Amino acid sequence: MKIHRRYIRLSFVKTGESVIAEMLDDEAPVTCQLVWGMLPVENDWWHGRYSGMESFMILEVAKPAPPEKRTMLPLPGEILYWHDGGSAVTSTGNAVAEIVFAFGRGVRLCGPEGVASYANLFARIPGDWKYDWVDFANACARVRSEGLAPVRIERME
Repeated sequence: MKIHRRYIRLSFVKTGESVIAEMLDDEAPVTCQLVWGMLPVENDWWHGRYSGMESFMILEVAKPAPPEKRTMLPLPGEILYWHDGGSAVTSTGNAVAEIVFAFGRGVRLCGPEGVASYANLFARIPGDWKYDWVDFANACARVRSEGLAPVRIERME
């Protein structure tokens, strides 16, 4: 029996690279509903320098999510929701949440001071990162050398 999936699109606003990801409602239903309910979102896309080939968007509203499908070693094409209540020694004391995207191999999510960090896996881009969504992966990599770039995440209906 094929599972019905919802889809989201991630797009670089200025340059147009985009991908479509499948929501994993059957695996992380609470996180999927939380993210779906906040879409569309648009904000700067950062490069996760300390985590490897990872980029992320800081969300304006930091809603907590229960642990679901948590990982610290996401695979290329996996999209995660990360939340911290503001308890880290380097934080301002305010809660923060991010949409995190692994665009290559060897990603290890790290929090402040290099401590292992975990995020909820809620969506995945189908296909192979080396052949099917190369332009989007390259745009993510360019953020490290060229600086922040606005990205929009929206529902596909």
